[in-house]
Parts: sequence; C-alpha cells; structure tokens
Amino acid sequence: MSTNVANIRMARTLFQSASDQYYMLDNAAIIMPAISDLVATSLFRIALVLDRPVDLPLLQRALANVAPRFPYFLVELRRGFFWYYFQPSRKPPAVIADLGSPCQGFDPRKTRGHLFRVRARGSRIACEFSHILADGYGGLIFAKTLLAEYFRLQGVASEPAPDVFPPGSEPNPHEWEDAYHRYFRENWPHPDPRPRAFRPPGPTLPLGQYRVLTGSFDLAAVREAAQSRDATVTELLTAALMFAYQGIWESLPPKARRRRECMAAVEIPVNMRRFYPSRTLRNFTLFILPAVDLRLGPYTFEELVRIVHHRVALENEEREIARQISRNAGGGRKLLVRLVPLVLKNFFARLLYDSLGEGLITGLLTNLGSMTLPAPLDERVRRFEFVPAPSRSLKTNAAVSSWKGELHVTFGSRARSREVERRFFSVLSSINLRARIECDADPTAPGVPEPRPAESRTREGSWKPRD
Repeated sequence: MSTNVANIRMARTLFQSASDQYYMLDNAAIIMPAISDLVATSLFRIALVLDRPVDLPLLQRALANVAPRFPYFLVELRRGFFWYYFQPSRKPPAVIADLGSPCQGFDPRKTRGHLFRVRARGSRIACEFSHILADGYGGLIFAKTLLAEYFRLQGVASEPAPDVFPPGSEPNPHEWEDAYHRYFRENWPHPDPRPRAFRPPGPTLPLGQYRVLTGSFDLAAVREAAQSRDATVTELLTAALMFAYQGIWESLPPKARRRRECMAAVEIPVNMRRFYPSRTLRNFTLFILPAVDLRLGPYTFEELVRIVHHRVALENEEREIARQISRNAGGGRKLLVRLVPLVLKNFFARLLYDSLGEGLITGLLTNLGSMTLPAPLDERVRRFEFVPAPSRSLKTNAAVSSWKGELHVTFGSRARSREVERRFFSVLSSINLRARIECDADPTAPGVPEPRPAESRTREGSWKPRD
C-alpha cells in the first residue's frame, strides 16, 4: 500500500458499526484520556463578553440550532478494549451557569456527557472544550457560529464569513479528519532528544480552584516593542515568561538549584494549518520549544528576546514540524501497538507524556491571534477571553489573544503563588509596556484568600473584578 493511500485511510475517523456510527480520536487526542482527570481537566475556554446581559433562553435556542451542524462535537467518550472512541450523543447540549472557577469540575474519563460545555453569566458567553475533542481553532469556530446564531435570533443578521458556519448546512467530511495521519511521512527522522525542564516550586490551590489573571496591553505598543527588537509579539512574550522563570530559579538557594533541572523551556503551540491545508476542526497543532540553560545565566531580557527569536526561526519550519508528526503518528500505525490492550496503552501513555511532553516544559504560552467577527457582530462584543487548560505538573500557563486594539495575556494557574505572573508583567513594565490587570477567583470556594491590601495596586495596573 502506498504511503498516500495509507495516509488517507488512517486520516478517516468516522466509522459505521452494525448498530451505530462512531468516531476515532485523532492522533493528538488519543493520549489525553490517560492523562486527564479532575485536576488536569483538558478544558480550554473561549469566552465573549457582550455589550449587554445574555438572554439565556435565547442562547439555549441558538445552541440547539447550532450544535447539529457540528456532529463530531456532539459525542461522548467511550472506552473500548484497544482504544477510546467517540459515540454520538443523543442528549441535547444545555447552557449552564458560569459559576466557580473556569475549566474545572470535569473529568473526561468519567463524564457521560459532551466533551464541551457552554456557560453564561451576566454579559459573558463561555465555550469550554476538551482538548480530546478539538484545538483552539475548532473551538473558536464553534464559539463564533454560536454567537452569530444568538444574534440572528435577536434580529441582528451578520455578514457571511468563512469561519462562521450557517446552521443546517452540510458538514464537510474533512472537518473531522485526523490531519496528522494525512500528512504523515514514512521513515522521517524524529526530533532530537531534549532535557527535562525546571519547574517553579510551591504549593497548589485546592482541588477545583483555578486562578485566572489577565493583563491587557495596547496592541500597537506591544507590536512596536517587538518589531524594534526584530521579534514577533509571541517571541517577545515568550522571552518575558522565560525571564520570569529565570528570576524564580535564581531566587532559590544554591543547594536547591543544584537539585533541580536547569532548563527554562516554554512551549509555543503551532497551528499546523499554516503548513498543511486542512479543514479539520479536530486537533491539528504541534509545538516549538525555545529553551535556555539557566546555569549559563543570568540572561538580560534583550538577550532572551534574541535567543527566542532565533530558536523559534529554526524550529518553526515545515521539515522540523514534520519530524514531530512522524514520531507522534508513527507509533499508532504499528500493528503491535494497535493490538496492545487499552489498560496498558494508558500506562505507557502517561510515561510517554512525561518523558516526551510536559516533562520537557517549564510553561506554555499559546497565542490564538487577532480575533475577528463579521459586521455588525463586532460592534456587540466588548472582548474575547482565552483561558488555557489546567495542567497537573505545569501549574501556570499563559494564553494570548487580541481584540479591538488590545492584547490580552491570560494566565491560568493552580499555584498559590503569583510570582510567575508578577515577574512577567514587571519585566514588560520595565520596557514601558504597562498592563491593566484583572484577577478572577471564585469567592464561593472555601480557602480562596482575598487580595491583601499590598496587592491592591501594582506597577502593572490595578486589580479589579471582571464583569
């Protein structure tokens, strides 16, 4: 069988059994059930804050109209003998109250419902998607489509847009393909091994609490600061995050530093649709991983910007990305691996995820880019919010998006300490990039401390509740 024919066959995810149809998980998703639980829920969040309170009955009608357009999202996770799979759900999705911490209270292995949820409160509509189901690109298209239908029901029709799907339209079969397998290359060399990464020490918040802290910058100012250093916005922010980790590492006693890993490595997810044409709304991201050895420091911020820029340029190249596809998708194509029972697959998946995934990473910074909406919907949305999924070992991660001239950097954290965020915004403030800071904490959850008076105002801006 030729590689191209095999790739087309492996990219297929929809199958028909004797009694029903089912979907296979994509290559990035197959490891997620093994490493997900009530702590690492796998949920990321895309929220839209409107210019007026949400009409909940109308939002429920919009969800009922839109959901059938995405049949590959209307599924439930099931366990087979060899693999997890998706079974179409007969339960209609329902809007729920947006109470408590984001992205919490969800265990994908135990839930008997959908792997996404729509939450609402005040003027905010939030869509939370499990990474088992989709990446940020797929979640964003669903959120935009839901918003457009919500406003249509209010009598506000929007202009056509390629990333807003009309309810009732026929899904394209390529929307649920496993694009990793479509672009797999036989006998392609795997990525070079990497050392384990440094992790900031410290206690975590109680189960069910996930602190969300957002800094909002003037987008033009951030772009100017990046361009003046021959860097992109993502590279500038990655260097700031790396600088924060360096400061925490240097603050440790020498004996503690000797006992810990010394690499500061920041994972930057890459949308693979930039390299390979694909209409899939499933997962299709990989990552680049700029890193520095902290034993060689201290690095200045300007040095880190240059290092990140050059290392991103080396890794953000199609042939380098193809090495990750070859490694990640190659194992599942081997007959011996396919015949291993799921209970053993789960055991080895956790080991591989630590050695080839999160064990190599200090933190994550994901940039969803500039948000767009068709007119006149763009006039009705005050802001977009993008919250990264919580992780068991990476206690603090960052997500970036921009809207209407503002760039929002959102930290999702399970750490009690805010030291990563404080150092991140401080170094940007030192180059005249000052942010308006907002912090969410669930006031109904036990054990959530109120901000101390000393924290009520910082160099970066003021702490204030969200809408």
